[in-house]
Amino acid sequence: MANLTRRQWLKVGLAVGGMVTFGLSYRDVAKRAIDGLLNGTSGKVTRDRIFGNALIPEAQAQTHWQQNPQQTIAMTQCFGCWTQCGIRARVNADGKVIRIAGNPYHPLSQEHPIDSSVPFSEAMEQLAGESGLDARSTACARGATLLESLYSPLRLLEPMKRVGKRGEGKWQRISFEQLIEEVVEGGDLFGEGHVDGLRAIHAPDTPIDAKHPSFGPKTNQLLVTNTSDEGRDAFLRRFALNSFGSKNFGAHGAYCGLAYRAGSGALMGDLDKNPHVKPDWENVEFALFMGTSPAQSGNPFKRQARQLASARLRE
Repeated sequence: MANLTRRQWLKVGLAVGGMVTFGLSYRDVAKRAIDGLLNGTSGKVTRDRIFGNALIPEAQAQTHWQQNPQQTIAMTQCFGCWTQCGIRARVNADGKVIRIAGNPYHPLSQEHPIDSSVPFSEAMEQLAGESGLDARSTACARGATLLESLYSPLRLLEPMKRVGKRGEGKWQRISFEQLIEEVVEGGDLFGEGHVDGLRAIHAPDTPIDAKHPSFGPKTNQLLVTNTSDEGRDAFLRRFALNSFGSKNFGAHGAYCGLAYRAGSGALMGDLDKNPHVKPDWENVEFALFMGTSPAQSGNPFKRQARQLASARLRE
C-alpha cells in the first residue's frame, strides 16, 4: 500500500466511493426485494402471497356447485346503459357488491342463454371448469365498472346548488328542505335576478303567449327530463303530466335513439310505434354497416359481437 502512487490512490478512492454511493442508492431497492421474498409483496401485505388480494371465488365446482357461504349472488339488471343486460352481482356478508358479471339466463348477456327452468346450481356449473367460451356469460367493461359509480367518493348523495357564475364550477350542498322551498317558491336563487318557482308557473288556464296559443298554458314552462329509468320514470311522468300538467316530459329516448327509431319508423310506415329491425345474424350472408362498428357498439353489442363472430366462422 505504501508503494501506491498518488494516481493509484485516487483510483482506489473513486472506486470505493462509487461502491458506497451505489449501495446507498439501491438500499431501498434491495430492501423491497427482500421484503417481497419474505412477505410476498414489498408494499401492503396481501391476503395471499401468490394471488394477492384476488376475490375469494363465488363457489367451488370440483364435484358439484358449492356456493360460498360468505357471499350472495343476486341476479339483476344493468343500468350502465339502456341495453339493460342481465347481470349477476356478488355481494359479501357486509352487503357490499364486490363484483359484477354476466347473467347466463339473460338473452342479452349470452348468445345461447340457459333456459330459465334449469336450476341455478346447474347453470352456474356450466360457467365453471373447462366448459369453454360458449357457455360464458359476460358483462361489458361499462357494466363491470358499475362498482366505481356505486362506491365512488364523488357520487352525489345530496342536492347541489350553484353558488357561482355559470361555468365556474362552484357548488354548495343544500338540504332537501331547502331544495323543495326554492324550487316551489323561486326567488333570487343565484344572485342573478328573480326566478319563478313551480307555484308561480302552475297556471293551467293562463296562456304563455296569448298571440301564440299553440305554446299552451304557462304550466308548459316546466320541463321534466331524466336520463335513465331506475324506477323513477313512472313517478316523474305522473308528476309532470298528470299532477303538474306540463306537456314537456323528455325521456331518455327523446335525445338518444329517437332519430334512429324515427327513421326506422318512416321506413316501415309506422311513425306511431317507430319499430326498428336487427340483423338476422344466424342467416345473414352479407351485411353492410354505415356509421357503426358492430363489434364495439350497438344494442346489445355484447351479444351482437358474439353473433357476428359466430357468423364469420360459418362456412
